[in-house]
Amino acid sequence: MMPWRHRIEATVTRAWYEGAWWLWLFWPLSLLTALAVVWRRYRIKPAPLSVPVVVVGGITVGGTGKTPVLMALAEALQKQGHKVGIISRGYGGTVGKGPYRVMPDSSAALVGDEPLLMAQRSDWPVVVGQDRYAAAQLLIDRHKPSLILSDDGLQHLQLPRAFEIIVLDASRLTGNGRLLPMGPLREPAARLDTVDWVLKRNGEQEETGFRYQLEHFEHASSAKTLGVEGIALQWQGLRVAAVTGLGQPEQFFSALGSLGLNVAPYAFPDHHALTAHDLEKIAADVIVVTEKDAVKLMGVQEDRIWVLVISATMPDALLRRLDTQFNQEEVNLCSTS
Repeated sequence: MMPWRHRIEATVTRAWYEGAWWLWLFWPLSLLTALAVVWRRYRIKPAPLSVPVVVVGGITVGGTGKTPVLMALAEALQKQGHKVGIISRGYGGTVGKGPYRVMPDSSAALVGDEPLLMAQRSDWPVVVGQDRYAAAQLLIDRHKPSLILSDDGLQHLQLPRAFEIIVLDASRLTGNGRLLPMGPLREPAARLDTVDWVLKRNGEQEETGFRYQLEHFEHASSAKTLGVEGIALQWQGLRVAAVTGLGQPEQFFSALGSLGLNVAPYAFPDHHALTAHDLEKIAADVIVVTEKDAVKLMGVQEDRIWVLVISATMPDALLRRLDTQFNQEEVNLCSTS
């Protein structure tokens, strides 16, 4: 049973994307949101940084796949010869203003699940804190990156940015097109026209669409891996549960269904930290979780847990644009130094 808060959030989210007359009751509050957006853009100006920043953000509330996108971009930019650093607010963690360097063995409760996942996936330095400018400065001072990727931060106006990417879900887009709380938008939809690139999860257009690639399943206790092909046959006769604290759990459940698995779905609130107690109540032989869920289960001894490992495939046009822009910037810096 979902907590009452989760049920309210689910009801409001469904109304944003399906339409509901009672959302007009929030219209005066949405006007205040619009005024706040204008005031902040007038009042807050970015401070300079010595390293260019690429912001991967969103204008809608809820998950759209920014973290897999950011990791895919970090890998691509490294292959292009850049030394990449990552900053994040550390949502769900208790680190506060920060800045704080995330290590692979950091606590998700302290630094947040997404930053911890990114720190574990590669050797990128990851720094978290509500003050993203301070986080970026710490990266520059200690790790000397040539390029910084910001996990979200589109509305963190003090942070300068050389390139902005907005990530949307192709099936949801901007919902009813209204600002919070009448709709899901943090900023007016016209903001889409001012950024450098718009990515759409499961989009059909070659230059803007991206998809998830299901890589393999990893056993949480032993690190044994199983390929996604034929997994339904390998787990035939077993009770399989899909357990997650994602903002859009349907994406996860659908991915498992596409592999022929008949799973019992268990959706917890977004960023919920799964516990051994949560899993004890689930009657299943196999429990599949996402990578974001798995980092919060570090230290939990449960042989039933398997982690679905995914990656995101980026449009070639975007990677070429980034390569051209930032390699040219480095050439210009070298010629003027």
